[in-house]
Amino acid sequence: MAATRSFRRLYLILLTALCFSQAFGQTNPVKESLRLDIQFGGRFIHRTPQPIKSDIDFLDYSHNGTGNNNYGVMSIGISLSPNERWTFVSELSMLSDLLPSHMQIAVVRQISSINPLWDLGIKGQVYLYPQYLDEFNQFHLKTDTTLIADLDHNYRQRTLFDMGISAMPFLKYKSKRLQATFASGIGLNSFIPFSEVITQKKANENFRREIRYKTQYGAALTSHTEIELTYQFYHNSDFDLGLLIQAEFLLSFRNLAYQRTIMTWTEETQTIDNIKPKNHFYSKSDLSGGLFLKF
Repeated sequence: MAATRSFRRLYLILLTALCFSQAFGQTNPVKESLRLDIQFGGRFIHRTPQPIKSDIDFLDYSHNGTGNNNYGVMSIGISLSPNERWTFVSELSMLSDLLPSHMQIAVVRQISSINPLWDLGIKGQVYLYPQYLDEFNQFHLKTDTTLIADLDHNYRQRTLFDMGISAMPFLKYKSKRLQATFASGIGLNSFIPFSEVITQKKANENFRREIRYKTQYGAALTSHTEIELTYQFYHNSDFDLGLLIQAEFLLSFRNLAYQRTIMTWTEETQTIDNIKPKNHFYSKSDLSGGLFLKF
């Protein structure tokens, strides 16, 4: 949660900077532009569950252990272009809980124009998005059969945040009404650490055991690709109105390493192990569409 709050502060600082830049940048209104957009779409996260082994793999419990997390997403974005070369983007997204839990800040730099229709450039961004791990205690319910494997009878769900940075060269086509951008590059991602506790006991005995999990940072190399299409269907001297479609794909091989501390109270012993599950294929896909208003 501390990482989320810090990211939100960074988001607000950039948003304020964009507003000031807009307020004091009116000396060149022809080249400067501000775009606001709202989008609705879906997010699809896949990570194939692995056979149960001696140590838990938290990523196996993506969406009740099916390996597929599917979410509806609403996004609000603001893009400021002080000139033809630079664009600063800030985006805030939320799932069905309507909490602003996905944030993105990007800087776009046009490097050169191939001809009047095609541009080359590069996009750098930092972002944070959530997903849910459901009923990870099922691992202990299936493996610790001689114990009451989890004394917490509540539904076990954990929000797992993924933070990443990426750099993507892009190719942009632009005509009077239609613009299409294809960007692809590499990045680094890491899941934000969290802690969980599993408390166990033997029925009708004093034996008790507590298992504490503390996940760790671990950077993973990712492939990041984005596609954006915009079509302007209305124009006047004050603003443009149009349709917007975006697609995003993140591919990687990832794991979630952790430290496990086991305390057996009857013997007053403590065992600490560092566990690093094997890397497995992981993907995130976003597809959304909506409207944009450009000044």
